[in-house]
Amino acid sequence: EVRAAAAVVGREEAEAGDSVIVRRLGEEPVLVESRKGKQLTVAYGGLTMKVKAAEVARVIKAERVVPPPKAAGRKGGKRERRVTAVRVPSNTLDLRGKRLNEVGDDVAHALDRAMDLGCLYIITGRGTGQMRRFVRERLAEDPLVARFEDAPEPEGGNGCTIVYLR
Repeated sequence: EVRAAAAVVGREEAEAGDSVIVRRLGEEPVLVESRKGKQLTVAYGGLTMKVKAAEVARVIKAERVVPPPKAAGRKGGKRERRVTAVRVPSNTLDLRGKRLNEVGDDVAHALDRAMDLGCLYIITGRGTGQMRRFVRERLAEDPLVARFEDAPEPEGGNGCTIVYLR
């Protein structure tokens, strides 16, 4: 697993998953959910707002997790697409506080929604591990799932599963 360090760059390079400082919103960085041209959609508290790229005072690039390269010499078969795992609200499913019998459809719908991004973060919480086992059993059977793993510790560790999609 290779990690690129978080870096401060020019405002024109802000993209989904990065944090930005917008002066009119204060000095705290806000998360960029998406970018369309020169307009950013940012998460500010519990709200989603649109801001112009010109309003951005500073961009803090997100730490990206890049999967290790596959071994050379592999012939035939399907190639697994490379995905940079960046957690944004549109690819995050929070199951904390739910019962096992309530989550089956939630997981299926979240997998469908996350297809364009290539990965899904499923937050199960640490607890007893029962929810995590249940979800991972479902993921192992799903044809859309290429693989899954625990999130890095700062992102939830074994209380959060990162699902990579085909």
